[in-house]
Amino acid sequence: MTVTYIYHSCYLIEFDEFSVLFDFYEDSLREDGTYWITDYLLNKEEDLYVFCSHSHSDHFNQDILSWRKNKTNIRYIFSFELLQSNCADVDAAVYLKKEDYFKDHRIKVKAFGSTDIGCSFLIGYNDQLFFHAGDLNNWHWRDEVSAEEALTYENNFLCELELISERSDNLYLAMFPIDPRLGKDFIRGAEQFISRIQTEYLVPMHFGENYDKVNQFEAIAAESGCTYLPITNRGQSFKL
Repeated sequence: MTVTYIYHSCYLIEFDEFSVLFDFYEDSLREDGTYWITDYLLNKEEDLYVFCSHSHSDHFNQDILSWRKNKTNIRYIFSFELLQSNCADVDAAVYLKKEDYFKDHRIKVKAFGSTDIGCSFLIGYNDQLFFHAGDLNNWHWRDEVSAEEALTYENNFLCELELISERSDNLYLAMFPIDPRLGKDFIRGAEQFISRIQTEYLVPMHFGENYDKVNQFEAIAAESGCTYLPITNRGQSFKL
């Protein structure tokens, strides 16, 4: 399988028979000057699953719904919040609320909660588990709010983390926010995540252009037996 960082919270996972795309926001260039999604992915013959965790404009791009005009073998799996926000018609996708399941002949999906809006996704395929957090994170904002408010935010995250751990004690790959805007403890949520859930690989999301800062997590991940995949540029791929 190949994992490619497109941008922000968007990752592409390519298997032999199909591909999975999460939270498309902006396309990125390949080394040959073509675009990863519009020029490459949408011209692949294999099936494509397109996931979207919520309606924030940095996670949902309305253009994704037009892709099926030229590529018919797309399956859209969205958070129910997108339907509530009138971002897509009821027939456009499979909509999942927290605790909902989706299953077909290939993948199994369970929706978990978020500490913002929408949901996060746990996907099972070929005896491996993959997790895309959406905007689930410990958004504590300790440098900006009172200690009591920060603790409330953190407890909300820890409650969601506990629910996820009950269903996924061993993840193959986690895609998780590590956002330097949170201040000096910006790594805290990711550290709590891998401390609670055994995770083989983790890739960061939601970090903007702060590559050096977010890659500080590599050493912390190693202490928990997790391999962190450092991102240095848009369109970067890893073969796992």
